[in-house]
Amino acid sequence: MEQEKMEKLARKGPSPSPGEQASSTPSSTDVKTGRGPTESTSAGVSTNKNRNYAVLAGTVAAVRALGWYLLSNPKKVEEIVD
Repeated sequence: MEQEKMEKLARKGPSPSPGEQASSTPSSTDVKTGRGPTESTSAGVSTNKNRNYAVLAGTVAAVRALGWYLLSNPKKVEEIVD
């Protein structure tokens, strides 16, 4: 069964380095939960809660700063000429 996995990986692309090869086999925690090492998570999605909050706070701050800048332009007041 493991040999079949290795053959599939060989067909997909270049062989992984030894560090990646060790991580491709499911660990004991993955087996217990029934999840694969990376197959159940989406690529590019962070699971770090603090980082997610920081990115959200930074985005909100940038939008608010832009809104404050655009709305802070002085209003043009027409002067009455006698």
